[in-house]
Amino acid sequence: MNTIGCPVCANPLSVKVARGRKSNKPFIMLKCDKDGRHFRGFITDQAYVKRVLDEHNLRGTGTGSGVE
Repeated sequence: MNTIGCPVCANPLSVKVARGRKSNKPFIMLKCDKDGRHFRGFITDQAYVKRVLDEHNLRGTGTGSGVE
């Protein structure tokens, strides 16, 4: 899998599956591991998220805070 670099420091972004606090829907979170203030992005398109999770046999089991 290719890595995506942080636009601020160029370190690789971490990719995690989490769930929304209120909606409980799964989403994909991208975050700079060096400093979370550099970049934090969320992919919330449910059709896309479901397809990615199905392809990789994953389930969105996070707590919504990005910590699994």
